[in-house]
Amino acid sequence: MTQTTSTHAPQAGTQQSSAQQSNAPKVPEPSTKDDLVAAKSLLRLVDAADRPDLNLRTHAAANRFADQTCTVAVVGEFKMGKSSMVNAIANAPLCPVDDDVATAKPLEIRNADEPMVALVYKLGDDEDKRRMREIEFEEIPSYVTEPPTAEDADSVALVRVGIPRKLFAGGLALIDTPGVGGLGSVHTALTMSVLPSADAVLFVSDASQELTAPEIEFLDVVISMCQHVTLVMPKIDFYPQWRRIRELNQGHLERRGLDIPIIAVSTLLRQLAVETKDAELNAESGYGDLVAHMRDTLVAKTRSTARAEYAGSLQAVLDELEPQLQSELAVLSDPEESARQVRDLEAQKESAQSLRNQAARWQQSLSDGTTDLNSDVEHDLRSRFREIIKDAEAAIEANDPAKTWDDFSAWLTDRVNTSIVQNYALLHQRSVQLAENVSTHFDADHQAITDDLHISDPATVDAAPSFEDTGMSEGKGAFGSGFTMLRGGMGGMVMVGVLGAAAPIVLAAWVAPAVAGLVGRKTLKEEKDRALNQRKMQAKQAVRKYTDEAQFIASKEARDALRHVNRQLRDHFMERADELSTSTSESLAAAQQAIRSTQESRDKRMRVVRKILDEVPAVSAQVAALERG
Repeated sequence: MTQTTSTHAPQAGTQQSSAQQSNAPKVPEPSTKDDLVAAKSLLRLVDAADRPDLNLRTHAAANRFADQTCTVAVVGEFKMGKSSMVNAIANAPLCPVDDDVATAKPLEIRNADEPMVALVYKLGDDEDKRRMREIEFEEIPSYVTEPPTAEDADSVALVRVGIPRKLFAGGLALIDTPGVGGLGSVHTALTMSVLPSADAVLFVSDASQELTAPEIEFLDVVISMCQHVTLVMPKIDFYPQWRRIRELNQGHLERRGLDIPIIAVSTLLRQLAVETKDAELNAESGYGDLVAHMRDTLVAKTRSTARAEYAGSLQAVLDELEPQLQSELAVLSDPEESARQVRDLEAQKESAQSLRNQAARWQQSLSDGTTDLNSDVEHDLRSRFREIIKDAEAAIEANDPAKTWDDFSAWLTDRVNTSIVQNYALLHQRSVQLAENVSTHFDADHQAITDDLHISDPATVDAAPSFEDTGMSEGKGAFGSGFTMLRGGMGGMVMVGVLGAAAPIVLAAWVAPAVAGLVGRKTLKEEKDRALNQRKMQAKQAVRKYTDEAQFIASKEARDALRHVNRQLRDHFMERADELSTSTSESLAAAQQAIRSTQESRDKRMRVVRKILDEVPAVSAQVAALERG
């Protein structure tokens, strides 16, 4: 069944139909006002304490929480109904859909007051932020369909669409990704680049058959990079046995120890439900359950995690502010103890400033961790390619390359790309672990940096070795084989003729044809064996050349990605070291000022400090309540 969808700008005033909303409870708007009470209270304290650095840090935490969005990546193999499903969820024809259309670029859909489309370009080596450029809705297909026709399509990371929808206003963003076609697909690189920034994943596999081995293999990689995964089965209206397929899929997941929800949907029924505003039909389509799952489970979990991180950031500011005020109050209250307080603060300042030195322990941990990670990633890549070469040469030895080369080329390309993608997954996991290890030197949470960690897209090589590249041929054909046999037979005739000089003529005439036939067949077999061995040698050389080039490219990309990760971690933790140094310096300066000040000035400052400290428990309670949700 061919379905063609044109892409156009949705009306700004368009809202979700009653059928779309009837089967899921309404989610309240984000309680941003209540959530920001703790931050506003804390800002009053840091401003009263004259700590502009903590002011900036508190604002950054509040802004990061207010902008928190649950990003859901929609992934799966080609022609599984991903784009149609995304359109049905958004209730707008945003993703091009047709039997002959394949998605080439990720397309992100999020909330906006007015409809808009923007290109998000790839992150350059010297850029801190991605560049963006707005385009018209009619231009979307030229970027997201295969092959892209826009001139600057290669430099585009994703296409971002904004539309006014209550579903997305609740904190949801959807990303339609290219079909992976198996873990080794070239398009898998684009999909993999989306996963690190995704909070949840909808893994799409239609109801035509149970999960295949490549799908399960890719699902394992997805789970390793994103903990919230849901299996969605579209096209249940096309396949009456979809319930049996769901049972089989549930069995596959349970045997692998995976607790993943499965939701079956029908895009066709969804479209009819929206057109007719039929709530019962919408419930039968399964989209009511899917929308409710995204809003009540995925968005809720992401919001809860973000709230906990937000509360932790505010508490860290309090933990830094309160000791400074306590030290200052101690100096102001007891001048005789001021010298000891100053000595302690000088020691703390020296310790904090040591974090800014190149020889600081966190710098060493980062340097050693990056070196170890580079070595492990390189070793993992080399090990994978050695296994590929071993298996490839074994396959060549067991078959005639001229007869199996097309299938062999596809298999080799798939294995190479699979290895590169798996190597990329290792790089991502270990980079997050490295950030966690370095953060222990600061007694800080690593989540803030890992959320913003940009890791370059995995490199894939799509130039598979071809039959023409090897110069191989299956043989010389009937004429060539006959000529080779004739040449061998002539040699046998000459041999018989030499022997016939000493033998009766009748015997020579009888033996000559038989000997010529035997020698001719032997010569032909030797020629075929020689040609086969030559083809195998050429095939092995082609494999070595191809894998060497692929490994060289992937290794270079991995090293570049690691350098970029190292710079990000270094800058982040150096900024943290600067904050700690500023905090101790401010405490020391306040203590020294208290020593030099008059009694009247000390009394005045004590009243200010005590007032701030009196408010700390109330703010701390607000932060604790925020973390509890």
